[in-house]
Amino acid sequence: MSLKNSIIYQHLASAVHRFFISIDPQIEMKRVYKKVFHKSPNLEEPKDLVEKTYWLQLHSDTSLWTRCADKYGLRGYVEELGLKQYLPNLYGKWDKAEDIDLSGIDKPCILKTNNGCAQCVIVKDLKTVDIAEIREKFKKWLKVPYGYAGGQLHYTRIKPCVIAEELLESPEEDKKISPNSLIDYKVWCFSGEPECIWVAYNRHNGVCVDMALYDVNWNPIPQFLRNTVTDTYRPENVIPKPLCLEEMLEVASKLSKPFPEVRADFYIIDNKPVIGELTFTAGYGFYTDEYYDYLGSKIDLSKVKQIK
Repeated sequence: MSLKNSIIYQHLASAVHRFFISIDPQIEMKRVYKKVFHKSPNLEEPKDLVEKTYWLQLHSDTSLWTRCADKYGLRGYVEELGLKQYLPNLYGKWDKAEDIDLSGIDKPCILKTNNGCAQCVIVKDLKTVDIAEIREKFKKWLKVPYGYAGGQLHYTRIKPCVIAEELLESPEEDKKISPNSLIDYKVWCFSGEPECIWVAYNRHNGVCVDMALYDVNWNPIPQFLRNTVTDTYRPENVIPKPLCLEEMLEVASKLSKPFPEVRADFYIIDNKPVIGELTFTAGYGFYTDEYYDYLGSKIDLSKVKQIK
C-alpha cells in the first residue's frame, strides 16, 4: 500500500473509531479485545492485564500516561528523575513538518513523530537527503489522529510534533541474530517492580518481529508466549544476558514507580541501557491467557484513586 493510500485508510479508520469512542470508549475497547481473545472483556470486574489496563483508562487519572507516552514529553519526565544520561541525544524538535530543518545537524539521525507508531525516517547521509520529501511525509503523518484505534485514550491528548534523535546502531554481535533491527528490551513493570522482559528483535516485512521472554533473572519463560501471524518465538535463537541487566531493571523501576502498570522499553548500546519509550497500552496477544491473568494479578485496583 502506498503512503498516500495508507494515510487515507488511517484517516477513515480513525474517524470510525473516534465516532464510537464519542458514544462510549468501551465499544472500541471491546471490539479490539474480542478480536484478539475471542471473548468479551469484563470491564466491571477486570481480571487480566488488558482488562485492568482498560479499567485504568476509564476510571483513573492518566494525564501522566499522556506526558510519558509522548516521546518528546517523556524526556522531561526522565530528566526530572535524574536519568538524563539514559536518553538518546536530541537534535531537534518541530511542531510543524514545514519547519523541519536539518542544516544544524552533522550526524546521522532518526526523525519520528512523538505520538505515533512506525512513523520515522532514518537519515544517514545528510548531504543527499531530500528535505522536501521528508517534510511532505511528516505533514501527512501529523494529520492522522492517533489513539482512537483500540481506545488508547491517553494518546489522543498528545500534541503532535516531530523530533530528531541520534541514530542508534546495533552492536556487531547483535546483528547475528537481529540483522534487520536493534534488539528491543521491553520490561513490564508494576508500581515500580519489574516482572518480566519481552524481547523484540529482527523486525522484518514491515510488521513482523521475532520475540523471546525472560524473567528478571534472565531465565527464559517461552511457555507463556503465543505465536501470532506477525510475532514468532524462535527457540534456536538465544538472546545473551545483557551485561547491564541490573542497571536496566533499576532504571525501569524508577521510571515505572508512579504507574500501576507500564512497559519500559530499552535498547542497549555499548553495554548501557538507552530509554526508548514508555508503553501503557502494549499490543495484545503476545502471551497466553494464563499469563495475562497472572500479570493482571500484579495490579491492585483497590489502591487506585478513581475519577469520573
